[in-house]
Amino acid sequence: MSLKRECTKTLTPAEQQELKYLRQKVDNLQEERFRKDARPSINNEVFNAVHELRSFTSNLRQKGRTI
Repeated sequence: MSLKRECTKTLTPAEQQELKYLRQKVDNLQEERFRKDARPSINNEVFNAVHELRSFTSNLRQKGRTI
């Protein structure tokens, strides 16, 4: 049995909260993107938020977490 191996497949409460936060951030920025008064940098912000969410979920999956 390896010591590096994760025993749990479900998300911890902290991971659940971070995932929820990142998803809400992406949703809010995508909604703002299509408003007439959107910030000029909104496209970059959406790109960065999506990248951050994908990176977070990818790392969780590599640890064996079920999302």
